[in-house]
Amino acid sequence: MTKLTEGAARVIAGDITDVFNAADTALLASARVAGSVLEGTAGSGMHPRTKQKLLETLNDGYGKILAGRKEMVQAQVQMVVIQRQSNLDTVDFGCWGAPATFFTTAEAKIDESAVV
Repeated sequence: MTKLTEGAARVIAGDITDVFNAADTALLASARVAGSVLEGTAGSGMHPRTKQKLLETLNDGYGKILAGRKEMVQAQVQMVVIQRQSNLDTVDFGCWGAPATFFTTAEAKIDESAVV
C-alpha cells in the first residue's frame, strides 16, 4: 500500500488544479490571439498563403497546449487511482473530475437501479 501524508496529497491536488487553470488560460489566450490576427489582418492585403501559414502555426500551438492538457487529465486520473489505493482512500481533497467509481479488477460492478 502506498503511504501518503495528507498534507502532501493536498499540495498535489492543489497543484494539479493550478495546472488545469493555467492550461485553460493559455488556451483562451491562444484563441484570442487567433481572433486578433484575423481581425488585425483583415483588409491588410496580406497574401492568403502568408496568413494561412500564420494561422496554421497558431493552430499548432493551440493544439499542443490542448494535447498537454489532455496528458494532465490522464495524470490526474492516475493520481486518483494512487490515492484510492493508498492509506488516504477515504480522504476527499475536493478534486473535480475524479471518477465516481474506479474498478481495479476486470469485474465491473453494476448498479442494478441503473439497468433499464
